Amino acid sequence: MNLATLATSPFVAALGLALLHFLWQGAVIALFLAATLSSLPRSHAAARYTAACAALALMALAPPVTFAYFHASFAAVPFVPPNAFALLSASAEASAPPLWPAIVVMAWSAGALFMSARLAVGLLRLSSLIRHHTMPVSSALEVRFDKLARRLGVREGVRLFASDRVDVPMVIGWLRPVVLVPLYALTDLSPSCLSALLAHELAHVRRFDFLTNILQSIVEAALFYHPAVHWVSRVARREREHLCDDDAVAAVGDPVRYARALAALEGMRARTPELALGSNGGSLVMRIRRLIDGTTPQPPTSRALAAPALALASTLGLALATLAACGGEPPPAAEKPSVTAAQTEAAALGIPWLPPAIARWESAIAASARKGNVDPEAIAILTLVESCGDPKAKSPSGALGLMQLMPRTASLVAGELGITDHADERLLDPAYNLELGASYLGKQFAEFGKKDPARAFELSAAAYNGGESRVRAWLDGKAELSEETETYRALATGMWNERHAARSATYDTWRERVRGKVASRSAHPLPGARVTLAFGDTAPKQPHVLHQGVDLAAAPGTVVLAPLDGTVERIEQSSKGEPVLVLAHGRGIETRYRGLTNVKARPGAAVTRGAAIGEVGTPEGGPHVHFEVRDNGEAIDPARYLGQTVTP
Repeated sequence: MNLATLATSPFVAALGLALLHFLWQGAVIALFLAATLSSLPRSHAAARYTAACAALALMALAPPVTFAYFHASFAAVPFVPPNAFALLSASAEASAPPLWPAIVVMAWSAGALFMSARLAVGLLRLSSLIRHHTMPVSSALEVRFDKLARRLGVREGVRLFASDRVDVPMVIGWLRPVVLVPLYALTDLSPSCLSALLAHELAHVRRFDFLTNILQSIVEAALFYHPAVHWVSRVARREREHLCDDDAVAAVGDPVRYARALAALEGMRARTPELALGSNGGSLVMRIRRLIDGTTPQPPTSRALAAPALALASTLGLALATLAACGGEPPPAAEKPSVTAAQTEAAALGIPWLPPAIARWESAIAASARKGNVDPEAIAILTLVESCGDPKAKSPSGALGLMQLMPRTASLVAGELGITDHADERLLDPAYNLELGASYLGKQFAEFGKKDPARAFELSAAAYNGGESRVRAWLDGKAELSEETETYRALATGMWNERHAARSATYDTWRERVRGKVASRSAHPLPGARVTLAFGDTAPKQPHVLHQGVDLAAAPGTVVLAPLDGTVERIEQSSKGEPVLVLAHGRGIETRYRGLTNVKARPGAAVTRGAAIGEVGTPEGGPHVHFEVRDNGEAIDPARYLGQTVTP
């Protein structure tokens, strides 16, 4: 899979947006934690630790929740990458997204993989330390250790070993925890000092802190790029050490004695494996000061660097999130009638009149045609007849996707192609649907093209709709085609024969019939409104641009109604940052509304004729709503869809 393919993936787009949004989300969470910590006395280690853990949990949840939100939005409708990845215009469905979102996701994946590998290596080293570099302690020390464990309420099963590979006592593991003590500590530390330090480690065991530390490390590995994550994690570790210090003092009954034990440990201090929990965690000087006089001096470096780091992350995150929401440059004028991108793709297929709803899939159609050894123009025309270019189309009989494949047929085709991960849900993926549809259509061409090359498309189209056996029987004079297949054959063949003409009379007649039926059921979206700018007029400030809809003026706050039953396809943004609500009504007809406020519909939601979808806003030019009707992506005059006569 190349970068261009990744950049068009809804998964990659949603993940990229989640990673960007976390820059400001993480900064906000960290700032809230900083404010909370400033209001809590430093002696309240439990409350401070809880606040830090809660902040870290929120940081861990923020990216998945953000990803789920964007991914659900993209999956609910035909995927249109966000403006940061593909700039939209109101006259074209989408332009090819740039590669940078895929690069961002790949860079994050590489960093997260490296950090995860580092974490795994650390765990393996700890496991090796326990297996190969430990030795039993004296029975007398084990007895003291067991008594201390019972005093602290620690469950049975905690093992105590000595090792010449560690310099301070530490805890490893949580299901079968091990407390390691340095070999020389058995002789160099007094029994009271050693007991005090072991009490600290047993406090870690009682709190399952090793597991908590692993979870922290996983969050740090996944969100390695955000400095606030590492700061919050350091705060949590520091307060955790303070909590265990308090538990150890309660166990030995003398803070001075415990402080002396920490001071003795300072002379032996060395690097502890970072996933282990050792008595040397945090600043020993700070911990001793806290035990003796209740103060915890704040390291000047952290105070000096924390605010700029958080401010930088917040600013960068907000800037990138704004870019993602609004796009890197203004999109083309929304009213421009030209559909240059779609026409270019249609020309590449060789069908000048092909509507934008099909032309936008030109690349995927070409790719599937090569795999299926089928003329791409044949695939384009059948896709037009089958779904009008809607990749999420579902027929009453259960056919799915662009080429309206029945799940059973698709499963058989996938098996013939050697596809092992086929699932019905994949039929809503445009490229996958076209691949299977082209393969199935190719079989029809292979059979019926040999029987009658001049009628290859006609017979293959009939077989695609009605089945090979039915068409064979029809050719042999043993059966008739169904009325549906006859209509399908005539429609598809007419457009095939006219595919290289400037216009297709068959297509125009078909769409005019569809438009008339839809218009006869349409209600006025804004009864009593006044048309201030009609379809095809020139805009006052853009005399070279033809208006693609009608502007309906009404009082601000007037309720706007859905003219037909349908589904909320998506909500775009115009070049001026206004929301553009797009409703799909089936048969390739969609309506668009710009200038709404209090939009009541959400992508994927069903709407009924006459239901409120928003209110008249106050865009530039006064309170009005811009109303468009599009047929297979082509803007058409909305006048007949207003449902009643309005006063111009």
